[in-house]
Amino acid sequence: MQELPAQPNQSLLEGLEVLLAVARAAEPVRGRELAREMGMTPTRMQRYLGTLAHQGLLMQHPDRRYGVGPGIHALSAISLSASGLAVRAMTVLPDLSGPERVVALGVLWRNSVSYLYFNVPGRAVARSLGREADYPAMDSAIGRVLLASVSQERIARDFPGRETSILPLLEEVRKRGYARIDREGGEISLAVAVGTPPIAGLALSGHFCQSEIKGLLSRLREAAVALMDPQLENTP
Repeated sequence: MQELPAQPNQSLLEGLEVLLAVARAAEPVRGRELAREMGMTPTRMQRYLGTLAHQGLLMQHPDRRYGVGPGIHALSAISLSASGLAVRAMTVLPDLSGPERVVALGVLWRNSVSYLYFNVPGRAVARSLGREADYPAMDSAIGRVLLASVSQERIARDFPGRETSILPLLEEVRKRGYARIDREGGEISLAVAVGTPPIAGLALSGHFCQSEIKGLLSRLREAAVALMDPQLENTP
């Protein structure tokens, strides 16, 4: 993500934040409630919601709540088609699956990870696209491996007051070349970056033996390279 320009368009930034807030909500939201949550006047919020609804990015329901509109789905389809990442994920990532193993592909947005692909044991591959809610970035191996590539200024912006505890963890990720989180109960999450500069992170989670780690990282890195291969989009 590029740094903010010297004279940013604040209205555009606010409008995008409103759009993101509605899109992330578990159910349609009321303008007044959203205005209170975002520290905005109801009148200003209504202008944003009305404009976004006019453009088809949001939709006003009969009860006057707002939810995502068809424009969001169009943008999603266009972006996934343009990047080719989702198509490649369906080709590459099933090979990483295994008993009691989670395979995840995610992208970083501010202080959260949004999952493009999330497969758990027993879940059909076809149901692995876009099925998980956003997750706090610093609690995620994907989040850490992606945050390791951003500036200290961005860390300060997205994690106010937490820079001193976060930066050493990210420095460790940079030195290793991958992220590792050891969780309670013995579960281990491993993640590598996809692309240079990174556009996504790829992770495996499970109860791994220490002797397996090197091999799993090798498989993750091979899959990360394959995810950037446009020829895979033409695979039958």
